[in-house]
Amino acid sequence: MIDFSFTKAQEEFKETIRQFAREEVEPRRKVWDRESKSALPLNEKLAAWGLLKPDMDNITRGILTEEIAYVDFNAAMPLVWATLPFAVHQLPGVPEEIKRPIRERILSGKSFLAFCFGEPNAGTDMARFDTRAVKDGEEWVINGTKNTISWVDADYYFVCAKTGHEEEGVWALTNFLVPASTIGVSSPKVWGDMGSRGATRGTVHFTNVRIPLYYMVGEMGKGYILAAEFFDTNRAFIGLKCIGAAQASVDEACEYAKKRVVMEKPIAGYQAISFPLAEAQTLLEAGRWLCYKTLWKADQGERRSIDGAMCKWWIPEMTFEIVRKCLLVYGQYGYTDDLPFEQRLRDILGWQIGDGTAEPSKLIIARNMMGKEYVG
Repeated sequence: MIDFSFTKAQEEFKETIRQFAREEVEPRRKVWDRESKSALPLNEKLAAWGLLKPDMDNITRGILTEEIAYVDFNAAMPLVWATLPFAVHQLPGVPEEIKRPIRERILSGKSFLAFCFGEPNAGTDMARFDTRAVKDGEEWVINGTKNTISWVDADYYFVCAKTGHEEEGVWALTNFLVPASTIGVSSPKVWGDMGSRGATRGTVHFTNVRIPLYYMVGEMGKGYILAAEFFDTNRAFIGLKCIGAAQASVDEACEYAKKRVVMEKPIAGYQAISFPLAEAQTLLEAGRWLCYKTLWKADQGERRSIDGAMCKWWIPEMTFEIVRKCLLVYGQYGYTDDLPFEQRLRDILGWQIGDGTAEPSKLIIARNMMGKEYVG
């Protein structure tokens, strides 16, 4: 059975999140962007509203993502992350007495767990990671550098490092929990990004960092599997972030087009204005349901690599172009920072890179279509 409707509870949640976003997020958007401030403190308010629940399903998390991003693109992801939707936050294998207080701090907005995958010399090719973890008695010793870390100033790091031999490729990777306060963890170097400024991004060096053996997350050599599952789901949330920002742009442009009069009639009456907006709404509807289909598969425990890859390569590119066209509806005024279009363009552009560029996602899709033996 195919059902494209939200449940009654989800519809009520959607309306409440809209109200929360208008009251708590919208007044702070420009300040957060200008001062590169994280929206993480909002988690406590979200919890006070009864909206921050770790047991919500992924469809509901998608609603949370889209509705918050409609008001502020940058506020969406830290709020979604705090609901502990990913296995990385469950820290499998780490003793309960260690991970329970960490989860509680994340859920309350007091701490954050940053995902450390990217490396200066590896990019998307995880098999070429240089960061290595070596067992020494009752400890792991980690050495290496991780970059492109979002929320690089987090309290805890989820670090993917090699524990096996080079010829094992991605099957040599294992994940570890590393508190930022551990000796040998450098102070983060924050990059001056043009967009997504609410998610401080940068580099951290790990030099002879010693952690207990029980800080290993999951099984040895299975680090890639956990990462792949994370990316497959997270790409749908990225898509919904972009869709939320683009939908706000289309709605604003439509209202402006009805009010702006040129040559004695509203510009909405000119097909040069109305047709691009109609095309944009069509594309947003298609992208939206691709994302929710991906999240539905996640809730059903089904594989979603292809769906996630489609979300990742297409939606950031498509929504960037939609926001650009909406900006042009306003003419020169749309080019100013009085309106939110320039921020949305900067923010969305970053996600044409983050979590993998378009090319690896297209490769995943092409290999599924024609077979890995035919597609390099």
